[in-house]
Amino acid sequence: MPIVKKVGPAAVPADATELSVPMRDGVRLAADLYLAAAGRPGAVVLVRLPYDKDGVYCFMPKISRYLLARGYHVVVQDVRGKYRSEGATEFAVHEVDDGHDTIQWITEQPWCDGDVVMWGDSYYGHTAIAAAIGGHPALRAISPRLTGSQLSTVLEYGDGSRDVEQTSRKMYFASHYVDAGRYEWEPDWSRRPLRAAFEDFFTEIGERSVNFDGEFADRSPFVPRPLEALLASPPVPALYTIGWFDNCAVWSWHDVRALARHPTWSEHLYLRLEAIDHENYRLGDAPVDPWNDHAAAPEALERLLPRYLDPALDFFDAVLGRRGDLADHPRVRYEVCHGGWRTSDRWPPAESSELTLHLAADPAPNLAVRAPVREASLRWTHDPGDLVPAAGANPFAALFDRSDLGPVGQREDVLRFLGPALDERLDLIGTVTLQLSLRAPAAAHVHARLLDVEPGGAAYLIAKGQVRLPEEPGPGVAVLDLLEVAYRLLPGHRLALDLMSSEFPDYLAEAPAGTDPWAAVPGGPSPRELTVGGGRPACLRIGRWQPDRLRDPRPSAHRPLRSRP
Repeated sequence: MPIVKKVGPAAVPADATELSVPMRDGVRLAADLYLAAAGRPGAVVLVRLPYDKDGVYCFMPKISRYLLARGYHVVVQDVRGKYRSEGATEFAVHEVDDGHDTIQWITEQPWCDGDVVMWGDSYYGHTAIAAAIGGHPALRAISPRLTGSQLSTVLEYGDGSRDVEQTSRKMYFASHYVDAGRYEWEPDWSRRPLRAAFEDFFTEIGERSVNFDGEFADRSPFVPRPLEALLASPPVPALYTIGWFDNCAVWSWHDVRALARHPTWSEHLYLRLEAIDHENYRLGDAPVDPWNDHAAAPEALERLLPRYLDPALDFFDAVLGRRGDLADHPRVRYEVCHGGWRTSDRWPPAESSELTLHLAADPAPNLAVRAPVREASLRWTHDPGDLVPAAGANPFAALFDRSDLGPVGQREDVLRFLGPALDERLDLIGTVTLQLSLRAPAAAHVHARLLDVEPGGAAYLIAKGQVRLPEEPGPGVAVLDLLEVAYRLLPGHRLALDLMSSEFPDYLAEAPAGTDPWAAVPGGPSPRELTVGGGRPACLRIGRWQPDRLRDPRPSAHRPLRSRP
């Protein structure tokens, strides 16, 4: 049985006033109020989170004091069913209405001047987006970080293919969304079927998660409002922060691509693209030493706060007319990994790479500027009993250790395509897509990693993408979305591309079509064949080009995150 620790709410800080905020159905949500400027009417920053408004993980008391110093009142609220708030513990179900009702209550208080803005990471960034869907007129701006409207769902692409499920959703439901507290534990990822490891946990605590169990129903009720609901809502100025190494970036880009095409939302959209992961560790600090670990060192946390909060506060100041002019605020501010900060009026920017590299087989798998004339086949064999390991120990903290992926390319179940050593630096900027001509079983998984290979052979992740192929046989052309990139390759470095069929335990292992991968046991090895050259589509593109599938704003999943018979 797993070792389990249950964590409840921390003490309310002495400088906070705890409030009880009524919702439309009579449920009351706990919130902390921090008042600036002797309580005179002013703008309010609202944060709604499921991680304990007073706990050390999200350090909201420290954040609130920083916001106070900038002249904002602050309300930090436990979402429904979490910690001190009443109601059922249900993921994503109530955030639109509860956000609206909380904003309405705030505007009725004597310390609010009628202006509310929302900020937050991950789920508490998602609640800001949900509040925008609610459309309360007092919500003047949002600044969601490392999140999206469809957070944790499996995106479907309309051609029968879909993203590969991240195991973190069900792990989240078995840790943060069991009851009002949270459970700290680690599954035995070697258990098969995989669901058995989670059943051991529920047996150990003597309780179940309705959110976890809902994943195996015909249709899970614990999914966000669709992206179309955001697009249909009254637009508000929105500053999305996206991390180049964030495992949740797929949901951020899903929103941003649609919002940027929308006739009214596009005028209210701003982007900040940073070389950070989901836990806000920086590429420049990787691997992170104790001095720079803000989760452990108080000095590191103090150094984090300005770069963490100032972009949103400057944005809010401009929107509210407190300081600066929103017209002067750059539409896009982006960090080039190893290359500094830039601004642009759009993404991808005008200086995008417009680079096409072809997958070639002769004399060994390589990336070529020109398409091979002769057709060739390359193979790898997926072995469910020996899965390719994930890129790091913690998918949410990819930069904490920033693993060397060089040895992975030596595995027999990985195809590594290696480019030539660079004579001069090369900036990769824009959308990254991969087209493959592939023969593989129905519902097979394809994972791709774009790598920076150093002269000594060490290889580090630049971008990645994955796809679950359709259950029905198709034309054999797979398109992988590796999202977006702004990365500088240095002289002597090489660009490489890895292809494989697993990345475990971060992503669910594939199972035969029509079966539940959480209940499946490993089968035997199965081959995959890639055709390159001879006019067959096998190429990597970086720049402004996007296939039609990436321009479709509709593919969000609202079904259980498992294979359906």
